[in-house]
Amino acid sequence: MSPETPYFGPTYDYEIDPEFRPSYLNLKRDVPSLPVEPGIVVQPVLGNRMNISFIYFEPHTVAPVHQHREEQLGTVLEGSLEFELAGEKRILRPGDVYVIPPDVPHGAVTNQESCITLDVFSPPRQGLRALVERSSDQGKAEE
Repeated sequence: MSPETPYFGPTYDYEIDPEFRPSYLNLKRDVPSLPVEPGIVVQPVLGNRMNISFIYFEPHTVAPVHQHREEQLGTVLEGSLEFELAGEKRILRPGDVYVIPPDVPHGAVTNQESCITLDVFSPPRQGLRALVERSSDQGKAEE
């Protein structure tokens, strides 16, 4: 570790919370796909204090303008979409990043092509844990 770049701090003693253990997940095998609007599917990965969501948009899809109390950061991984943030619209493509403070209205629209985004929420998006649990319960009932 270089003292000029303190990004990687020294190691220290720690205890693992038995309710929140380190884990590895595979998106296809371990993470539910949740339809949230026509043409939009979310694959959320939940932590205790944050979550990431892979969001899949079909062409000609609308994520209506909405707002929430959580801070949100996101980036476009594939495709493009028109993103509206605090009333300003922009076309976003791979590599573009959006930063959304709590309570700021935002939404998105896809045109001819599909789009995949990766969003990070802190704290975890309210209601998302309940959607995941409900999806898990439905999967068990169908078996």
